[in-house]
Amino acid sequence: MEVKIIEMEKNYVRLHVKGEDHTFLNLLQHNLLEDEDVEIAKYTISHPLVGVPELYVRTKKSNPIDAIKKANEKIIKECEELIATI
Repeated sequence: MEVKIIEMEKNYVRLHVKGEDHTFLNLLQHNLLEDEDVEIAKYTISHPLVGVPELYVRTKKSNPIDAIKKANEKIIKECEELIATI
């Protein structure tokens, strides 16, 4: 996965997430939207074969990068719990 910041302000960020698709980005978006500080979390893939996925996150107060990190940590924890049950 290669992440590139396209645009960033105090409470929003737009990223290119090269090497990912709907599988991860949908999960990330879902976890971001569970955060009460996240106002908007959406992603687009302009073309299914050659498009670079773009993630947009807007927060109420916190740094949007911190919100993304928090959501990723939650995903990691859920995966570890799932693996532990096997």
